Amino acid sequence: RVRRIGRYEIEERIGEGAMADVYRARDPEIGRPIAVKILKAELRADQEIVARFLREARAAGSLSHPNIVTIYDVGEADGYPYIAMEYLDMVALDQHIRTSGALAVESVLSLGTQLARALHYAHEAGVIHRDIKPSNIMLCEGGRVAKILDFGIARIGEPDRVRAELNALRTQVGQVLGTPRYMSPEQALGLTIDRRSDLFSMGVVLYEMLTGRMAFDGASLATLAVQITHHEPQPLRNVLPGCPKGLQYLIERLLAKEPDKRFATGADLAEALDRERSALAGTRLGRGLPLRWRLSLTISAAMAIALALMAVAMLDRQYRSMQQMTLTSATTIATFIANNVALRAVENAGLPASQQDWAPVQAFVQAAAQDSTVRRLVVVDASGIVRGSSDPRVIGTRDRVPAGETFLSEGPHERISATAEEDFRIRRTVRYADQDFGAVELVMSRAELAAATRNALWLMAGLAFMLALVIIVVSHATARMIVRPLRQLKSALDEAAGGNLQFRLSHRRRDEFGVLFDSFNRMADAAEGGAFAPAIPATSLEETRIHPTTEPYSAEARRTA
Repeated sequence: RVRRIGRYEIEERIGEGAMADVYRARDPEIGRPIAVKILKAELRADQEIVARFLREARAAGSLSHPNIVTIYDVGEADGYPYIAMEYLDMVALDQHIRTSGALAVESVLSLGTQLARALHYAHEAGVIHRDIKPSNIMLCEGGRVAKILDFGIARIGEPDRVRAELNALRTQVGQVLGTPRYMSPEQALGLTIDRRSDLFSMGVVLYEMLTGRMAFDGASLATLAVQITHHEPQPLRNVLPGCPKGLQYLIERLLAKEPDKRFATGADLAEALDRERSALAGTRLGRGLPLRWRLSLTISAAMAIALALMAVAMLDRQYRSMQQMTLTSATTIATFIANNVALRAVENAGLPASQQDWAPVQAFVQAAAQDSTVRRLVVVDASGIVRGSSDPRVIGTRDRVPAGETFLSEGPHERISATAEEDFRIRRTVRYADQDFGAVELVMSRAELAAATRNALWLMAGLAFMLALVIIVVSHATARMIVRPLRQLKSALDEAAGGNLQFRLSHRRRDEFGVLFDSFNRMADAAEGGAFAPAIPATSLEETRIHPTTEPYSAEARRTA
């Protein structure tokens, strides 16, 4: 068992490929875990294969892309050719499909876009992978990110094509590398390959990601070769009826037997997948609802949210203003009472307790407490004894501060707080000649403030309801105006698809629909003039595979449609 390769300490074997074994190892110099791939024993005896393994691994090591597994080091130690690469907490795509089944369409589009961009980057650098398959695609970050590995059998694009072919013949590896089930037709036939071979393999992988089943399921190499070169996989519309038609078209185009009919580059594929993602995101919002209702509900919901935010802001501002007015009124009353009882408190302070007269203070407090908003009114002397109160039973007792109060503001001679019942409590010092002779405590009810806030809320809700009703009616009528010309255009397109071009769309519109109608009429003129192929029967319209994610028809495509 291998314990060490160069400076790397081997820990355990974690995988096996066609050409190499994979081990988890550690780089002791920096304490980083890595994956080390070592060429198999039966291949190490062939120096041509070893040289190619190292040469192509070094070329792959020059690739730096977020969706390609990074290669740190390539070399040969003690007769073991190896590749040291990043080790991540990843799961192979084939294992994920075996354990969790097919992936969601959104995941397929996202991961497919990442893989397409990674392949385009490698192709631009002159590297063709030649063995794209689920076991060479790793998922990390919870399945949100895909990384391609095993560029070890990639064939480096060389300017001298003859020299490249001679190298392939001499090593006798170039024609057979790659997993047969994911090979392109040109690989299976031993023909010269280019980047479009990787894109065919990508199509096979995407098919498997969507369906959870293999595109070509032949049991033998000969059967697989026939299937790949001559047969089409079972149509996605039969295997996965809910698969978006645009995505079906993309995969069918990738699986074209002739390389010229596939996407030309990984960038083209990534762009098409991105368009499909955007189209899918746009149609998901209103699925199952007619346009007129979607438009009405969308506008109404947006207006309702805007009105709700405005109502909250207005009510909050109104409540704060009314609260400030209530506090100002309560503070004024407390100050007035304190000023009126101050002289009596000063007179009583200089007398013995038996001679003090607090009756005028109690009479004044009883009169002031007649206000319905006053919940409690108390006057205490300098020693904290209640001398006047809205509740006569507490006169002569020591004043007690209500529990559970929350301070709103506090000054040297005045303190404002909220009681546990959420009423306002104002305590004002009774002062005379800069000396304290007691205090006045006033508790004001917030009931009227809460009632005013509720009334404002109901009025605002009623106004919002009326506005929403008007908006629904207006937006629904507007949507009907939009839907009507769309239906007219749809009917015309259906007629044209059925072969009837003996009509034109008459209109007096000066808007975008008028432009569309004019475009239809020009298309009909061109079709009748022979610029287009004969009309396609409606029954086979779906087979034309025209979708917003496709590129515009070329002249060749129009001739063969």
